[in-house]
Amino acid sequence: MSIVKVIQYHLLRKYKSLAGIYLKRNADKLVAARWAQQQGQFQRAPNGINQTLMVNLTSFPARFATLHLTLKSLLLQNTQFDQLNLWLYQQDIAKLPSSVTVLTQHGLNILPVAKDIRSYKKLIPALQQFPDAFHVTADDDIYYRENWLHELTRNYHGDNSEILCWRAHRIMIDKRTKQVLPYRKWEPKTEVRGPDPLLFFTSGGGVLFPPGCLGKQAINSELAHQLAPYADDLWWYFMARVNQCSIRRVGDNPKLITWKGSKGESLWTFNKQETGGNDHQFAQLNAYFGVFK
Repeated sequence: MSIVKVIQYHLLRKYKSLAGIYLKRNADKLVAARWAQQQGQFQRAPNGINQTLMVNLTSFPARFATLHLTLKSLLLQNTQFDQLNLWLYQQDIAKLPSSVTVLTQHGLNILPVAKDIRSYKKLIPALQQFPDAFHVTADDDIYYRENWLHELTRNYHGDNSEILCWRAHRIMIDKRTKQVLPYRKWEPKTEVRGPDPLLFFTSGGGVLFPPGCLGKQAINSELAHQLAPYADDLWWYFMARVNQCSIRRVGDNPKLITWKGSKGESLWTFNKQETGGNDHQFAQLNAYFGVFK
C-alpha cells in the first residue's frame, strides 16, 4: 500500500471513529426507545434468501447484565430472519436475568450446550443441529444497527461458496519472505471489499455463512480446541480457506459499538499478545492445514 493510501486509510478510520462517538454514548438509550416504540410488533422486510436464516450468538454470566441490549438490537433488525439463537452452556442458563428470559416471548430461542466450548458455542452447535440453514454470527457485547442483517442478506447472490462479512482485517504478507506477518501488523478493520482470500472476517462483526460453506470438518470441536482454543475466528477462517470459499466484505465499515466495560471480559487483549495469542494459534492451524505454504 502506498504512503498516500495508508494516510487515507487512517484518516477514514479516524473519521468513522469520531462519527461513532454519539452512538457509543447513546446506543443503550436508542435501543430502549426503539423497543418501546415497536411494542413487540416488529416490522421486517423479506431477506430475499428464501431459505431458513438463523442469527446465532453465545454468552457467559459476566456479560449477562448487558446481554438484553444486544438481543434487542438483533430483534429490532429491519430484515426478516427465522430464528435468533442464544447458545449457552447448560449450567449457565439458570443464571440468566429476567431481562433476557422475557425476550423468549419476542422470538429469542435459548438453547443449551452440554459442554462449555467457550466461543465455539456461537456456531458449532448451530452447524450440527441445522446444517441446511444459512447462519449469521453475532457477539454478545455489540450494538447492531437496524440495517446490519439487511446488508449481509442483500449482498448474497446465490453463491454458497462465498462468505459475506461486515468487518474484516486484512492479512499482510512480507514482500521479501512471502511469509504471513504477525497479527499486530495486519491491516485492521480494512476497507478492502474483495473477494480476497486474505480478508480475515471477525464473526462478532457479523458474518453470513451459507449452508456447507465451511465443510464437515468445521464442527470438529476437539480439533478446533487443540489448534485454536481461544481463537474461533481463526478456526472459521481456516475452514473457509480449506473449503475453497471466497470472502467478501459488505457494508460501510462503521465503528463497532460495544457496551461499556465489556472488552475487559473478552479475549481481545490476550489474542494480541506476541506469544500464545493469535500468532501462535495461526501457526498451529497453518502447520496442520497448510493453507499458507
